[in-house]
Amino acid sequence: MAVKRANLGPMGKLDDFIPYKLSVVANRVSQSIGRLFDSRFGIQMPEWRIAMALYAYGDLPFNEVVERTSMDKARVSRAQRRLVDLGLVRTCDVPDDRRKVVLALAPAGVRICEDILPEAAKREAWFLAVLDDHEQRQLDIILDKLMMRSQEL
Repeated sequence: MAVKRANLGPMGKLDDFIPYKLSVVANRVSQSIGRLFDSRFGIQMPEWRIAMALYAYGDLPFNEVVERTSMDKARVSRAQRRLVDLGLVRTCDVPDDRRKVVLALAPAGVRICEDILPEAAKREAWFLAVLDDHEQRQLDIILDKLMMRSQEL
């Protein structure tokens, strides 16, 4: 495929621009895992992210789910409603503040997370198999640093 603009000024080549590469890789990984979750478990990626956040951290207020999943409120709200309709998540009002809603995994949600985890681990292992042990450790360290930096945005 011909390149229309080989150099994008201060950014250099698009294929060398780290944010672009991170975005493309993240989308491809997400799409791969998303197809697995949809075909095997009947849930989509936003729903999986919410369920796994609840599985990892326990019951969470709606706004904390938004923060932990890095999804916008509308997307979390739609996915939350679907998870409730599927019987995987339940919502609880906070007595002191009627505006707050806490999300919690239902027993069926716990089971689906436990079923998903081995499949997700296999997919992760496949992606990481191109890296040796040292590279995998370095990638983990680098991603942790970038995650911390991204929280400053």
